[in-house]
Amino acid sequence: MSFAFLTRAFGRDAPDEAGEPEATPARASRRDRRAGRADAVVTEALAQKVMHAFLQNRHQTLVPLTLNLRVLEPAQRDLVIQAMAAAFLAQGRRQDPAPVRDALARISAAEAERQRLDKALAAPLALGDLLDAILDADLGAYAYVASLLAVDQRRRVNQLYLAYLAERLGLAEDVVSSLHRRYRV
Repeated sequence: MSFAFLTRAFGRDAPDEAGEPEATPARASRRDRRAGRADAVVTEALAQKVMHAFLQNRHQTLVPLTLNLRVLEPAQRDLVIQAMAAAFLAQGRRQDPAPVRDALARISAAEAERQRLDKALAAPLALGDLLDAILDADLGAYAYVASLLAVDQRRRVNQLYLAYLAERLGLAEDVVSSLHRRYRV
């Protein structure tokens, strides 16, 4: 590559071959050089503080997920409620669905959502189809939180189901641990 090409590429005009040579820039004074270093020190200190604050709070800034059914579309609400029902039914034994109804109240569900939950518990969707629909709607983290709220997190079968759900929905480990910290019951 020639010097002329590089200067044209970066927006500077090439000096004339036969023309006058460019004047060398005057050296900066010591005061100017020190001022530049001070600016660099301040910039570096601020960057370190910002990075430290981000790393201290990274779990909440990376996944600022709050599950509120009122902000979701009706079809999305239905998928989240179906995910809650599937998680509750995955426990394997029939139990009183009162904890799931309490979880619905915790995420701002109206009466229509409670009725949808009763229908979903009576006639659940196939798990594979449900998870595919959740992935298509990009509601993986929401469905995981809903499932987390619907089950007793201390039981081993529920822990295994939640691990399967996280893998199937493609949730990162950081996201899963953040959701467990935020929605621990």
